[in-house]
Amino acid sequence: MDKKEEKDKIFKLINIGIALTSLFSIMFLLWTQLNHINSFASTWDQVDFALALDRYDLMAMQPHFPGYPYFILGGYFIHQFVDNKVASLTVFNILFYFSALYPIYKLSRIHVSRLSSLVIASIIYSSTYVMVMVNQPISEGAALAALWWYLWSLHLAMKGKGVGINILPPLLLSILLGIRLSYLPFAVGLLLLFYKKWKNGDFTFKQIVRYSIFAIMCQLIWVGALVFSEGSVKGFVKLSLAFTSGHFNDWGNSAVASDVSFLERIKTLIFHNVLWTGISAQKILLAVLYGIVVSLFIYQWKRGKFKQEFTLHLVWIMGICYLIWAVVAQNIDKPRHILPLVIFFLFILLIHVLKDTRNSLLYIICYLLIISQTYYSSRLIEQQAKELPATYQLGNYLQSLDDSAVVYAWEETRVLQYMNVTIPSKKVQTYQVFLHDKSYYHNRKILITNKVVEGFAAQGIDLTGKIKKIKEFHSNSIFDPVYNHIVLYEWRNEY
Repeated sequence: MDKKEEKDKIFKLINIGIALTSLFSIMFLLWTQLNHINSFASTWDQVDFALALDRYDLMAMQPHFPGYPYFILGGYFIHQFVDNKVASLTVFNILFYFSALYPIYKLSRIHVSRLSSLVIASIIYSSTYVMVMVNQPISEGAALAALWWYLWSLHLAMKGKGVGINILPPLLLSILLGIRLSYLPFAVGLLLLFYKKWKNGDFTFKQIVRYSIFAIMCQLIWVGALVFSEGSVKGFVKLSLAFTSGHFNDWGNSAVASDVSFLERIKTLIFHNVLWTGISAQKILLAVLYGIVVSLFIYQWKRGKFKQEFTLHLVWIMGICYLIWAVVAQNIDKPRHILPLVIFFLFILLIHVLKDTRNSLLYIICYLLIISQTYYSSRLIEQQAKELPATYQLGNYLQSLDDSAVVYAWEETRVLQYMNVTIPSKKVQTYQVFLHDKSYYHNRKILITNKVVEGFAAQGIDLTGKIKKIKEFHSNSIFDPVYNHIVLYEWRNEY
């Protein structure tokens, strides 16, 4: 056997090994997800979604605006087979995101070999932070799945001419926005499709108008259902304006409401949210491995080996539009809002690095990535399903106290009420309201959380000497970066 034959044999063995590893990773993670289902509604949003399966009511924030109707519908369907409401939403996310392997693979096959496409699908699917968010009872997991199917439909529509293929993108965009309206910037993909088909002579102006009307009608399906649930257009508009105002001007921590500078927002979003959390899952090993892959990407970019193709153009343009949206309108305290940027970044990165290559070292790096992500993802999935979130720890502690106490908190109150904690819990944001309200509880122990204390400090109120720390609660910050650490204080009676 000459050196070339020996080298080919080794390369073939490496290919078989990474193919089997990719398949094992996918199936093992699915098994892990279904055997360790997260059934904790540990945040305000998660409680909203869980309560919606009992009674859908936007005014009661079951769920909050804009209603997420297709996500709730999916969770409701699973709830027919799974008793726990929270687990039903999580299972819907798991199964829907698993289905996204098909469009990920098919989109990859446009550019790379079958093996490379399988590797790309496995790396994106096993991405650790994505896995963590898919296993929470929030709409992100289902929205990411819908986003992949929508992107694939845009590719099909660009290549095909039949009516059936051309109505797929508007339909899937409707499903995407009916799951998560904050993914609205991805509608630019549909606009770009119309423009390209018109420019190529595949669409006339009349056809663009017809398909645009169809796209609007698709959105009106779920919007109309929400209006009907509210009872009137006026009531729905009033609710939507109130929520939008609150999101951009108050609690949403958007660029308008935040005290953080614009440059600081960009820095936090890109370096902490996208690179450190979203891609590396706050793991040094993953950061190093992805750093190597990025270096290879930059090397190929300098050599001008990038292929121009409609689908990649779509991913770039949609990603840039969402990046701008995330900087301006999303809450940078919650890295989950950048998940689309993570999957798009990985897709572009891996497509270019794995294109037309016989580099065994590159496949070994991908092998290490898959193994590492599978390990970290499975550990975090299990931890998230078993360990009590900090909000639940707080609830259990309060439940152990006698009824002669009242607790003032922020968003923790929603979780405490969902847990049916008997001690009264009140959401308070201003110091004057707190002083007035606590005056009604002379004979009760007054408890406040660190979020309330921090809120008062931001208002210029110094509570030094007025409170004493009595308990701390911790959970993994990657699950919830806002309420992973809760400190409970007691208000001194002399004040």
